[in-house]
Amino acid sequence: MPKTPFVHSALILFLVCAPAHADGIDVLRGKFAFDWFHDPAKAKCVKVDGKLLSDFKSSHYHCDLKANTNSSSGASSRTCTQIPHDKEYLIFDTKRACDEERDTQASNE
Repeated sequence: MPKTPFVHSALILFLVCAPAHADGIDVLRGKFAFDWFHDPAKAKCVKVDGKLLSDFKSSHYHCDLKANTNSSSGASSRTCTQIPHDKEYLIFDTKRACDEERDTQASNE
């Protein structure tokens, strides 16, 4: 049974890492997001909490928690992408930054 220690180690590593990812998503709580895959002119910036935060924590989304500055408005943002890629939320620290990005994208349409 040489595989037993390896299997146990892998299982422990998985159990340790799984909650860390879920906890990491909590950094998005209270931030503001919109789905930029759909018409930005019709999209609304919504607060990340409740159901949306739960969706981001689920296996139906992959979230990149590293802040990027490649948005149209220049504000830093994070992304959560639905699997399959039907939706992708841009997530900003403030509602103002979220609205500015959405407005910038809408004016570029």
